[in-house]
Amino acid sequence: MWPAIRGLSTCYNNASGQATPSCPFPDISTFMETTVKYLMLIYGNEEIWGSLPDGDLSTLIGQVDAFNQSLRASGELVDVQGLVSRPRSVRIVAGTPVVTDGPYLEAKEYVGSYFVVDVDDEQRALEIAREYPGVRFGSASGGIEIWPLMAGDGAEH
Repeated sequence: MWPAIRGLSTCYNNASGQATPSCPFPDISTFMETTVKYLMLIYGNEEIWGSLPDGDLSTLIGQVDAFNQSLRASGELVDVQGLVSRPRSVRIVAGTPVVTDGPYLEAKEYVGSYFVVDVDDEQRALEIAREYPGVRFGSASGGIEIWPLMAGDGAEH
């Protein structure tokens, strides 16, 4: 016999596709998260960031620290980290994994840090991204990519 597949409120037999009269599993909605986690990838141009006057860079760092503290206080900040160096890329070339330096795409901008938020919906995630100080910091601003993360059950919530 095929194992039962949990649905939103009914179990189904995988072989027959028919609902089973009594479901041995609780309703899956009891496991659903009520919030959504988003990965915010912060990117910018290294030459521009490296050429900022010390005062401007210090101001920006202070604004980002305050921004992060505000999200911590609201309970929405899950994690925040700067990236120390450029990434390595691992790709298969002629059947063998090959490691190369740097990003795998040619670009002037690169991901320099990230943060993860746990919020009620995408609108709140977009609001947070729009408020991020680095995006609004004059010509040195880069951007933020917003990626919804899969929940533990593999679904997008």
